[in-house]
Amino acid sequence: MNPYPPNYRGGYRGSSGSYRGGNQFGSARGGHRAPGFKSGQWNPPTGPAQSPHSTPSSAATHDAAAGPDSRRNEASDANEGNSHPQHSDEMQIDEPAPESQPDPASQQPAPPTGPSNNNSTTPGTARAPPTGPSSSKFSFSFKLASKQTTTHPKPEISQKFNAMPTAKQPPTQPQNHNQQQQQQSQKSNKDRDRDFPKGVPTEPASSRAARRNQEPPQKPIVRTRKVKKIERRLLERPKLDPAFATSKSVFFRKPGNESVVGSGTYGKVFKGLHVYTNTAVALKRIRMEGEQNGFPVTAVREVKLLQSLRHVNIVNLMEVMVEKNDCFMVFEYLAHDLTGLLNHPTFKLDDAQRKHLSKQLFDGLDYLHCRGVLHRDIKAANILVSKEGILKLADFGLARFYAKRHQLDYTNRVVTIWYRSPELLLGETQYGPACDIWSAACVMMEIFVRNAVFPGDGTEANQLERIYAVLGTPSQAEWPDIVEMAWFELLRPQFKVKRTFEEKFRGRLSPAAFELLESMFRYDPAKRPTASEVLAHPYFTTEDPPPRQAIE
Repeated sequence: MNPYPPNYRGGYRGSSGSYRGGNQFGSARGGHRAPGFKSGQWNPPTGPAQSPHSTPSSAATHDAAAGPDSRRNEASDANEGNSHPQHSDEMQIDEPAPESQPDPASQQPAPPTGPSNNNSTTPGTARAPPTGPSSSKFSFSFKLASKQTTTHPKPEISQKFNAMPTAKQPPTQPQNHNQQQQQQSQKSNKDRDRDFPKGVPTEPASSRAARRNQEPPQKPIVRTRKVKKIERRLLERPKLDPAFATSKSVFFRKPGNESVVGSGTYGKVFKGLHVYTNTAVALKRIRMEGEQNGFPVTAVREVKLLQSLRHVNIVNLMEVMVEKNDCFMVFEYLAHDLTGLLNHPTFKLDDAQRKHLSKQLFDGLDYLHCRGVLHRDIKAANILVSKEGILKLADFGLARFYAKRHQLDYTNRVVTIWYRSPELLLGETQYGPACDIWSAACVMMEIFVRNAVFPGDGTEANQLERIYAVLGTPSQAEWPDIVEMAWFELLRPQFKVKRTFEEKFRGRLSPAAFELLESMFRYDPAKRPTASEVLAHPYFTTEDPPPRQAIE
């Protein structure tokens, strides 16, 4: 009879492999193991029942400390060992257990894990020595786990990039540890900046995050924008003269006809003074009497043309003003017109001043023709001259744009009759810039002789007779298209008249001026020079005296 209850640990520790689960011998594990053996060191029991295989010595001390429970378990193991003696083929040599008695509370055996029997023990697993009464028969010592070496984390890719071979430096004087670390960090930073492209990480992400957390938070940038505020204050109204203060218009005009400086079929021209700037202007009032279709088309055309023309020899339209149901065109003011200047009894022009005035006339005409504009009313009264001697073409009431590439029909009731060309007198409706060249030649001749060249009584027949009396009766050789004129049969000359142009004007003109005027007074409009050809004539380019500006 076994005096001990069957609560021993491990059951039968006998042969392993043959008896493996649920038999009468309990669970066997491993190879053939002798009873009472845990490891290569065997501690014999100190109680009365000893195994025949027990050896003296070192286990006695451990037995005394083991307590009665351990001896009881070992006795049961011995009894079973006597019935089934086995020898262990595998031996493990463990270090002896420490002599000091461990704390019973801290040396509780670890609970077994896994599906195997509770009595089975995995070889090589460290387990705390049993505690309790020292009645156990056997005691075991377990090998303490050796001190594990610390494993360093695997380097990241960025650290592998940084681990570049550095060149060997010549031996220097010994430095302290901090200086060496600082130099090494500077070298590594220089190598990293040189060898790696911009944007490649040069340190672990954890280091960057730690440094980012350590850095003090930056203050948000407050962006300001300057706003420039412009305050506008109205200027004080200037004090006006008593005469200007009573004016009901911004342009002061003398009462009655004292301020009238010109008149015609278009209306009247007044001289006005700006009440604030004291600037002189010419106010051309547009006649509205008898108009049944609203605003006059001639005035609309004149305004449109003058707004598109800017030249030193073209009068400047400043604005259009409506005042008390009257419409005024505001022009710059010029003191004289060419008719009044030539008829002045005390004012005389020399050859250089005449040349300068003639040149300005053809400069303005050339500008108009280049812009595709026909003036169609060039005469001395429509040419203004300032006190500084600047000539300007004015009165664009009959002006219009013309087609340069093909002929169109226009009215022939244009140009003052004394300055009208022969083709217009004969009823021609397809004409071009040549009609303005004829009128300008008449004005240029008037500058030299101080009177009109072809003064008539106002009829086409009488005007043609005046022209024939100076230039002679035209022949078909001189003017091949004369027979095709609309009014040629009606105004056919009755007899042939001799030419007297050379006798009247050769002695009063310079040779170049006479040649230029003779070329412009040709019957055939196709043979007349253009304005640009006139300016290139030797009279303006090479003949003396050179042009000189006429100043009042």
